[in-house]
Amino acid sequence: MADLHWDDLRMFQALVRAGTVRRAARALDVHASTVTRRLERFEQELGARLFHRSPGGLTITDAGRDTLRRVEAIDGQIADLRRSVAGADDRLAGRIVVSLPYVVAGVALPAIATLSGAHPGIDVEFVPASAEPDITRGEADCALTITDDPPQHLIGRRVGELALAVYATREIANACDYSSAGWVESAELPCDFRLDAFPDVPVRHRCGDISMQYDALRHGLGLGPLPCVLGDSDPGLVRIEPPLPAIVREVWLLAHPDLRSTARIREFMRVVGDAFGEAQALLVGRAAKGIERVEADV
Repeated sequence: MADLHWDDLRMFQALVRAGTVRRAARALDVHASTVTRRLERFEQELGARLFHRSPGGLTITDAGRDTLRRVEAIDGQIADLRRSVAGADDRLAGRIVVSLPYVVAGVALPAIATLSGAHPGIDVEFVPASAEPDITRGEADCALTITDDPPQHLIGRRVGELALAVYATREIANACDYSSAGWVESAELPCDFRLDAFPDVPVRHRCGDISMQYDALRHGLGLGPLPCVLGDSDPGLVRIEPPLPAIVREVWLLAHPDLRSTARIREFMRVVGDAFGEAQALLVGRAAKGIERVEADV
């Protein structure tokens, strides 16, 4: 048997989580053909089929489940080794891998820029929150997470709340008939303002994530919900009231407990946490300065 490569083990884990080659390729930031080729090579090296292929995706086999159990054990040991070494590091230098949701990047990134300017030895690597990196496995050191139920085994604190309101371009907001503009619906935003306050506005567009929702509203595709931290910061958007902003999620800053004594992690948590403390009014929709509102005729 040829030597196994750690990249192939990571690829196998990504396939198990994603369920399809294309989604795994996006998570790994490689081409789908690369994932297919490496999976075939990995199965040849092991001498076993790890997945059943079908048009609907991949179904793990018994051999695949046994392989996954062993790979996760190896992954855990490597993560423990990395954390034990990093945890003893009292230098304000080194790499920090951060999971950062798009919606709060505007609050976090200026703080991270300040941290990098003060401590040039600290390198920050960003991974998208959509990839759902696992801190326990060492796939990220810190994570800004939008949730009401943070994992109990991680350390950190609640750094804010996230509120939603209804936004549109100024042209749409000043129109007398919102129904002609239509509603932009988001799969990621749970508040249904439309049924409560705009029942006569038909859904004309649907967006799969917050970044697409933001772009759709900015480009005048209609009116719809958006986190206040995005909508109130954009001079091209106007908040339409009612309704008042609704708190929908908490924002948590988390890290693995083994990293609590690592100087760069402590400093990262402090600087970013302080930035969110200063941005509370913006996060919950109370930052009145510079915000235009239009009263809806309902």
